[in-house]
Order: sequence, then C-alpha cells, then structure tokens
Amino acid sequence: MSADEFNDEDVIPFLSFSSFREAHKELITQKRASEEDDKAAQEALWTAVTHFLERGETAGAYLDDENDRESAQNLLDYWNNQLFHVRQEAPESILIDYNPATQPEIPDSRCPYIGLESFTEKNDHLFFGRNELIKQLTNKITTNQLVAVIGPSGSGKSSAILAGLIPRLKRGEMPLSQTWHYYPRMVPGSSPLLRLAKLFHPSDTPDPEQILDTIDRFHEDSHSLAQMVSAHVGAPAVLVVDQFEETFTLCQDEIERQVFIDNLLHLANSYELRHLVIVTMRSDYEPYLNKVPLFQSLFEQGEVRVSAMNGSELREAIEKPADLVGLKFEQGLVDAVVREIVGEPAALPLLQFALLQLWDHRERNRVTWESYRKIGGVMQALANTADEFFNGLLPEEQVTAKRILLRIVRPSSGLEFTRTRVQRRLLHQSGEASDRIDRV
Repeated sequence: MSADEFNDEDVIPFLSFSSFREAHKELITQKRASEEDDKAAQEALWTAVTHFLERGETAGAYLDDENDRESAQNLLDYWNNQLFHVRQEAPESILIDYNPATQPEIPDSRCPYIGLESFTEKNDHLFFGRNELIKQLTNKITTNQLVAVIGPSGSGKSSAILAGLIPRLKRGEMPLSQTWHYYPRMVPGSSPLLRLAKLFHPSDTPDPEQILDTIDRFHEDSHSLAQMVSAHVGAPAVLVVDQFEETFTLCQDEIERQVFIDNLLHLANSYELRHLVIVTMRSDYEPYLNKVPLFQSLFEQGEVRVSAMNGSELREAIEKPADLVGLKFEQGLVDAVVREIVGEPAALPLLQFALLQLWDHRERNRVTWESYRKIGGVMQALANTADEFFNGLLPEEQVTAKRILLRIVRPSSGLEFTRTRVQRRLLHQSGEASDRIDRV
C-alpha cells in the first residue's frame, strides 16, 4: 500500500522510529503485566496491539531511513505473530511507502543551529558533543582555582565554557556549585581594567567616578579584586575571562596589563572562599605568557587542551539538536558531513554555519543531498556566502567593505590574524561617506 492510498483519518501514525519503538516497549510491559487468566487485561492488550499495528503501518510514510524501516517492520511482524498465536485477527501490517509530501513543516523559529555565534547559556540546550571535555574541566576545577582552556581558533573553547561547563555548575554539577556567584563573561579588550571594573557596576549607565575609583583600587593593591569579590558576594565566585590573548594583543599599556594579571592571580589564590578564574586562550598566543612567569606557572597547572572533536562527537553535535525539532537528514548525509570535518581543529564554526545553511535549504523536515551540494559542503559554505554577499555590493561599497575588514583584523608576526573591535565613529573619521559605511 502507498501513502496516497491510505487515508484513514482516525489512525494517528508514528512520526519517528523513536516514538514507534517506545510504543513497542510499552506493549511489552503491558504484555508482561497481563495474566493469562485475566480476560479483561488480555482483551485490552490485544486491542492495544491492533491499534499499534494500524499506527505502525501508516508510520512508513515518515520513515526514510532503511535501517529504521527494517527495524519497524520487524516490530510489526513480531506483534502480528503474537496475534496469530492467540487466534486474533490482525491488520495487514506492512509499512506503507515513504512519502516526502506528508512530512511536517518545521517553523523557522525552531532552528536548532546557531551559525557563527558562540554557544552561550541561552542556547545550551542545543550544545552537544563535548561531554568528555566538560568532564575534564570539572575534574580540573576540583584541584585548581585557575583553569585555562587552550586551543586553536575555532576549536570551541568559549562554547565549552559558556554553554557546557557553566550551566552544569549552576545546576549543581559539583557540590554546592549551584550556590556560587557567577559574574558575566568578560573579554579584556584594549582596556582590561575598565572591563573588570564594570563587573562591579553593571548598570547600563555606570557612574564614571565609581568606575575610575575601582580602577584606582586595582592599581593600588593587587589583592583588591579578591577583596572586592569576597565583599560583594560573600560566597565562592566564578569569573570567566574569554579570549585572554587580548590582554597581550589589544592592551598596549604594559602597566595596565600587569595590574590586571596580578589581580587575577590573587583572585585565583584566594583561600577562604576559594574563588574560581576560568580563562580561554588561543594556543598560538601562549608564548606571550613568558612575560608573566608567576601567572604562567599557575596557568600551566590548570590548563585543559581542547582537541578536535572525534567522529562520534561530531555526529552528536549534528543529530542531537536536529532530533529536538524533528529535523531529518537524507541517508548517508550525516556521514558525509562528519567525514568532511573530522580532524579539522578549527572547523566547528564552519560546521555550524554549514548546518545553518542546510537548515535554510531544508525541504519540510528534511535536509537533502541536493541542499548539501548547493551550499558547497561544509568547508566551502561560508566562502560561497561571503563571495555572494561581496559580489552583490556596488563597486564603491566593495572598496568600503575591504577597508572595514582590514580595520577589524590584526595581523600577527606569523600567518595568524586576531579579530579586533573598531568603534563606528572611528570608521566615520576615515574620510569616506558615513552613509555608505553604515550601509556596508
């Protein structure tokens, strides 16, 4: 029977093999609980089995994976055979054909992928594939108050902390960790002491005098940060310093850099309340730590290396978020994505971007091979999108775009580049038309 031939509106099909399998398990439990001499329980069981077979037959329209279809048919055959042995009439129990046109539409608002953004607490429910890394981080916290997460650009350092470790700690992953105080994540930027001071004055319009007084305290006594944190929260506190390499690459004031690091050092050496400092840093900037030997020693004791995700971790990062919204991939497509990306240490943002593109090109609830080829695969998806955007600009806008891009990256002595932030008012001072800068 085909999906088009089946139109019994009273039968609600299983929309996935997982729901199919769960219903089978429930029947097994019901069968064990029903006694042979309890006719009412037996009749209820066989009625439930008949309904299961009817629902299972129609589920074929939603199952496109051959392994799922084979497993589903085996379950139908099992219960059909059970009915035969008790001389009960059974439905035909043959899976109907898969029909893409019957698949449900998934609204855009349920997108399970985040593109080039880092994972944070607001989307931690979509963060998968890093259980082993988070376990390493948790173990390191038990023995070190400074935990340094090291890895190449794009390896997922920030996401592992912000969407993996921190939410678990807040849920009580460690004894009493749900009672700790968690400061908002900070990045050093060109003025790390200003960023640090704002943590204690979180208003949208903080008093400049208070900010300056706090910065002065940091300069006067390197124990000030630890003392302020203890007085402010009266409990163990967690401070996350993301992109710690900016302390060296963007902060040009050596005195400010040293004061910032010294204050972090004393916070990580606090004894009474055992505060925790977590920093993330690109591995290619580790040589800068030679400038601060005391901090480097503590840093190395607490370091955790972020390696490339293995095949099973990548598969989990692709499939688990998709399962949450009912998104499916055509046969073999996830395998192809994993093969393309596995072993690439800095390819996770590219993977998320490609998955977002595949989501945008989905057909109802399915990602197809056609959409995969259309975006150019994982490694080419971002480049293709960037080229399409750039080529769509007017010639004078392309010139402006190039100049802006060259302002927001900082070349190093090697081949690496560091992103940096530029205020729009400074771009406006470049002599180009402000409206064109804003438009680009």
